[in-house]
Amino acid sequence: MSKILIVDDEPMMLKLTNRILADKYEVVLANNAEEALELYEREHPDLILTDLLMPGMTGFELHETLQKRYTDVIPVIYMTADDTGESETKGFDLGAADYIHKPFRPDVLLRRVEHTLKDYEHMKDLREEAVTDPLTGLLNKGGVAKVMTRVCLEQSGVFMIIDLDSFKLVNDLYGHDDGDEILKCFAAVVRANVRSEDIVGRIGGDEFIAFCYGVNDEAFIRHFSESVNEQFLAGARRILGADMSIPLGASIGAVYVPGENGSRDYEEVFKNADDTLYNVKQNGKHGYDIFFKDENATVDLKQTDPNEDLERFSQILEERNIKDSALWLNQEAFTGVYRFLLRYLRRYEGTAVKAIFTLDPKETGISSEEFNDLVTLFGETAHGLLRKSDLMTQSRADQFFMLFPELDDKNIDCVTRRILEEYQKKEGTQKLRVRMATAMIDFTKK
Repeated sequence: MSKILIVDDEPMMLKLTNRILADKYEVVLANNAEEALELYEREHPDLILTDLLMPGMTGFELHETLQKRYTDVIPVIYMTADDTGESETKGFDLGAADYIHKPFRPDVLLRRVEHTLKDYEHMKDLREEAVTDPLTGLLNKGGVAKVMTRVCLEQSGVFMIIDLDSFKLVNDLYGHDDGDEILKCFAAVVRANVRSEDIVGRIGGDEFIAFCYGVNDEAFIRHFSESVNEQFLAGARRILGADMSIPLGASIGAVYVPGENGSRDYEEVFKNADDTLYNVKQNGKHGYDIFFKDENATVDLKQTDPNEDLERFSQILEERNIKDSALWLNQEAFTGVYRFLLRYLRRYEGTAVKAIFTLDPKETGISSEEFNDLVTLFGETAHGLLRKSDLMTQSRADQFFMLFPELDDKNIDCVTRRILEEYQKKEGTQKLRVRMATAMIDFTKK
């Protein structure tokens, strides 16, 4: 039921208008404009029906005050006994929805109110479509910019840009339909971890924002980051399956509003949060950082020896106690190395063989725990047999992907046979069937 705020300083007119509308609408009554402002804040009516000429604040001034305080489009119908036309012109200039002259017929008032509510509902739907992301129901990039430009000028809090980690792998491995479900899941997780009055939006494919009013401490941001990452990963596994091994998570760049220098410019706030997000993405992901700018900081002019720096950083990067086995990487790390190796092979006309091994139960009744143990055993067996130059990753809970640089299709059978024979010597492995596919990568010039 729509709610209507009626404002009139004449008790009899207030009572009459209430009687006409109360059967179809929820009615709230105010004896003057000052009382109407308090009621609007509490009741959020769908339409205001106000007398034009009242002692103190007039209907015009009430309308102007509401427009300054709120970004909502507020439908206002003026009631007036003035028939000169001048006040009517001024009212429409202010954006009045309609005028009705006193005394009015009940049926005319009902029709005017009904038509105004329908028109504004339609306009509201059009406005929401223009600023709403259709997939998640959150504000879109344009809507975020419009709202945050005003909020940064008037409010304080924390602005966060939230970027999904490794989302592209979802689309690559599971398809765009599941990718959309993951985005909707993440949107729900973010919304669940802020208050109803806080602002949440989607500003790009896998990039979101949140503004939390009144927040100025790191403890809130830390808790938000931990909760979002934990809940999102659980939600993703419900959608994609418990064996989902993509390292999904969220990285967050945060900035307080107003900034340290008192800045309230949204573009500056956004840039600072975006720069901070970049630092998180470059340093481990699945976490947060807060923008801090030290205005008094100076450039450190201390010089170091480039040769010592090279040696020191090389020691950090190099492996310790290198084992005679393949490099076993998680999917995210494997993807980067795999793509680099393909570029290297293409540039230097090299060859490699890629292989995938999938394990299935031969019989029913095997428990999930035993199945997982036997799959892990296969991975450990292969890892111990492969060369240090080989790469492998567990692409699914029941599957391993391997890359053999500088190997050709004449020798791959020997390698795969050795893996299978060694695995089948282990206890219990006869309960699983190992299916395999291989393919040659050949960049040599024929």
